Amino acid sequence: MITVHGSFTGIRIGIALAKGIAESLNIPLITCTSLEALSLNAKAPIICSIIDARNNQVYAGIFDEKYKLLGNYMADDFNNILQAINKYEKIVFVGSGVSVHKNHLTNVALDNNIHAKNIGILGYNKYKSGLITYADDAVPLYLRPSQAERMKLKNGQC
Repeated sequence: MITVHGSFTGIRIGIALAKGIAESLNIPLITCTSLEALSLNAKAPIICSIIDARNNQVYAGIFDEKYKLLGNYMADDFNNILQAINKYEKIVFVGSGVSVHKNHLTNVALDNNIHAKNIGILGYNKYKSGLITYADDAVPLYLRPSQAERMKLKNGQC
């Protein structure tokens, strides 16, 4: 079971470790995202998991009441995320972005932490559904380029 949240280097190290263990034991991997794990902290028709990325930027995912991702994950300015989700009613917000943007949010979850229990539940449900992968196929999911890559593009070095 893999869920890795953090810096680009930290994510690469975590994925490499999980892949090494899976490969050496010849076992499959089950992946989930931090945004998925956060969604399990709320019970609502629509759940928006948001992780603060600083400078008014957030990572976000919108999930239904069965914790299924609706659409795609987003990495954008918080105001753009709000515009993207304005079509949903009865939405609950969860994640580290809640405390940063609480003045713009109405329904918020009380628990905004990622819990190992949620990762276990996701892993178990995905395993039962056959949603597994193998070490050779497991790759990190980056929602945006690293700061170094963004600066390189900005300076026209690509």
